[in-house]
Amino acid sequence: MHDTSKNPRWLAVEWGSAIARPHVLAWLLMALFLVGPGEAAADGRYYSDSDTIETQHTEWMSWIPNATNLAALSIPGTHDTMSFHGGSLVQTQSLPLRTQLDAGIRALDIRCRHIGDRFAIHHGSVYQHANFDDVLRTTIQFLKDHPSETVLMKVKEEYDAEGNTRSFEETFAWYQSQTAYKNFIWTGTTLPTLEQVRGKIVIVQAFGGGSYGVRWPSDGSNASFDVQDEWEVTWLWDIPTKWERILAQFEKTKSGSASVMYVNFLSGSSSTGGVHPYTVASGEGSVYRGMNDQALEYLMAGNMQRTGMVMMDFPGAGLIDAIIAHNFRLVPVSVLPQSDFDFIFKNVSYSFVGNAQERWNQMRTFLYNVLPGRMWQWMALKSRASLAKHTEGLSSHSSEIDGYMHAAYTVRTLNTAVSQSALQAFVLTRIPLLTGDEPIRSIQLYTQLVMTYPNQSWTVVVKREPGGLDNWAYATYGSNPVYKIQVGDYLYAVWGYDPR
Repeated sequence: MHDTSKNPRWLAVEWGSAIARPHVLAWLLMALFLVGPGEAAADGRYYSDSDTIETQHTEWMSWIPNATNLAALSIPGTHDTMSFHGGSLVQTQSLPLRTQLDAGIRALDIRCRHIGDRFAIHHGSVYQHANFDDVLRTTIQFLKDHPSETVLMKVKEEYDAEGNTRSFEETFAWYQSQTAYKNFIWTGTTLPTLEQVRGKIVIVQAFGGGSYGVRWPSDGSNASFDVQDEWEVTWLWDIPTKWERILAQFEKTKSGSASVMYVNFLSGSSSTGGVHPYTVASGEGSVYRGMNDQALEYLMAGNMQRTGMVMMDFPGAGLIDAIIAHNFRLVPVSVLPQSDFDFIFKNVSYSFVGNAQERWNQMRTFLYNVLPGRMWQWMALKSRASLAKHTEGLSSHSSEIDGYMHAAYTVRTLNTAVSQSALQAFVLTRIPLLTGDEPIRSIQLYTQLVMTYPNQSWTVVVKREPGGLDNWAYATYGSNPVYKIQVGDYLYAVWGYDPR
């Protein structure tokens, strides 16, 4: 089911019969040198304290069916979303609110101090240089720009009230009634379907009084939510206990009711013990791994079908992407969210470790967990690689990571009208005619295949200096109709797919 080689430079091509035309061949030659969107650096895949982030998911809810209840979603969120000021014991985020939303965050934790009949954004006693109007305007503008999305906004009273003539809930009702906001705020009391709330803010009410939204539980659970928010990490040696609580909530989510939103706070800190939010998130300053790192590893291991709402401090691109990826299971096979898949695969590739075979196995686990029901071709190859192909389905490849490149794309069923013996004879007669390096040989062999068998889809891989499992692993789905051969310093592999 795999094959291997050493120190490859490689090219994989997958086209249909209509591509064997000069203008498309020119496109391929140009595509060899294109560089895709940047992905998170290795140390940013789970944790980031930058004000920018190398992922973008502005409309990831657009491909999820309308009838899906919010409880069924895997939702990345931020704990104490607006806490940027006050020093490292107070700060929990580095990304501006709009950047969070553009990156794919869809659950916000908004802490409001009631002062002068208005809401100021606080973390404890520290004013965060923003008011509730700023939060609403930014979120609503995002929803105007991307009406397929919805944002869950937990609103909570924070710190001491001062100088008010009305209650907290009366001031909230005042905000809700404002012309600029009222059409964008959904205040139903049960978790809705996406169709009901696309383009709207779903209020999660974490304050007393009347009914202004879906009620946040004060005791950790109710009909709509089941929450793990054990935030107190008194001393550094309590960090492993925090992970145990997170893990228990993930395990609970796996078998929990489909109508309940399971919420898992990765965040933690302690002012008395000097444990900072960034330490709990990243592990920096302690001998323990951070919560973000361990959560990403857990989600990549294929343990979950949905993650629930995951509330994070300083989330990295890979962690956000791994959460969003679990929503792929909700969509039909015919749906192709290419842009979101591309970002996700590029960023989660930093989580693949080991030799080529081990990385190949990890890719298989991830792909078949979050995107089941599809036929995949995936590869792990050592050394820098070039990838150019046409595909009708999902496709992505990473940059070089620890000396390896990773690629994955959906294919048609491996089948062909060309017999194995005919394919072998064809390849053997053409190899002596190939010239140039690996990319050029791949193009030459592919072009000759589609010219000879114009109704067949093909993939061709050529690489150099074959070796062992440490250097190349790819799926072959059996021996027919795949042909592999080593001639001199080059190894050639050819796959045939269903005719178009």
